[in-house]
Amino acid sequence: MGACELCGAEGVSTKMARASQSLLECCNGCIGSMGLIAEQVMRPRVSAPAEPRSHISGKGITGVDIMTKDEMELASDFNSRIRNAREHRGLSQEDLARKMNEKIGVIQKAENGIRPTDSLVNKFAKALDVRLFVESMSHGHTMVTSDSDRQMTISDAKKQIEKSPKNKIAKKKGRKIGVSRSGARSRR
Repeated sequence: MGACELCGAEGVSTKMARASQSLLECCNGCIGSMGLIAEQVMRPRVSAPAEPRSHISGKGITGVDIMTKDEMELASDFNSRIRNAREHRGLSQEDLARKMNEKIGVIQKAENGIRPTDSLVNKFAKALDVRLFVESMSHGHTMVTSDSDRQMTISDAKKQIEKSPKNKIAKKKGRKIGVSRSGARSRR
């Protein structure tokens, strides 16, 4: 038992059906009235792989999939965390550079917000005893909500689009070519 993604009916049996170019869970009423074709969805069997499937080669590091999402990412305020930790310990930029065995320019760039390499981030974290990596958050998701407590369906979204007034751009009245604002000029 589920909810139809087209009409919003809840507690009905649903089937995967192709509507336009999308696969949606639809109730039998929507499938029949709209002439949709129910599709058989094959669910893959889950089995533990014997070895990792990522065998990427070519340029870069072999075997590392750069498209996978890491659990940890560099904090967006890493530069202020580094500066605050350095000042809290009473270190100057030169002292920190000596302690990390790096050039002072590396410290200055990191404190100005230029992202250092991961090895340098680990050096900063170790030298200053500060946490620079945080749990990653998704940035590309948008939440669409409905006024009622039930889930929003495609038909709800369509109704919202239809309800929103279409703004017509008012045309600016322009002058006719060859006609001045003050009228005809008089000759003296």
